[in-house]
Amino acid sequence: MTNPIKIYLIAYNTFAFCAWLIYIICFLSSGLQLTPHSLILLNIAQGLAVLEIFHTLLKWVNSPVASTVAQVFSRLLVLVLINIFQNQGELTTVSYAGIVTVSIAWSITEIVRYSFYAVQLLKRLPTWLLWIRYTFFILLYPIGVTGEWLIIASPIIAKGFSLSAYPIFVVFLFASYVYYFPILYKYMWKQRRAKI
Repeated sequence: MTNPIKIYLIAYNTFAFCAWLIYIICFLSSGLQLTPHSLILLNIAQGLAVLEIFHTLLKWVNSPVASTVAQVFSRLLVLVLINIFQNQGELTTVSYAGIVTVSIAWSITEIVRYSFYAVQLLKRLPTWLLWIRYTFFILLYPIGVTGEWLIIASPIIAKGFSLSAYPIFVVFLFASYVYYFPILYKYMWKQRRAKI
């Protein structure tokens, strides 16, 4: 890896770490409410992940392209739905529970992940952070996916299933989650066995 790329990746990971940290602090300090300010922060923090697709395509990082694309797009879909529900004032109890769940699960996951990558690039990785990186996912990934599905399914739960575009889309999306989640989860377990 050339020096400018390493500097960029350290800066990217540090910035993403800060974005998630600021988001969760704002979200928690507002009493678990998604304010317009914290929604902007969430969009920035999660939107940055699009760059990770390019990082993998350019081989700047050693991550599988397919799983990176799947994870980024699933999260972006949830982010779009959060924006739609928030702007339309259609937060049901289920979608609110999903927002709280993903806010906490995503934030902890990303704060750990981005700090891990930044200090690893600086060659200052403490063993406790290595352990956290490859252990917290065991609970946080399933919790995060549960929150995502609370958000995705909330319109169907509120209005009932019908043969319209969104419910049919959700059925196909569910099939992709059933396929990709085990792949991502097994990949993390494989990484855990190799690293710890």
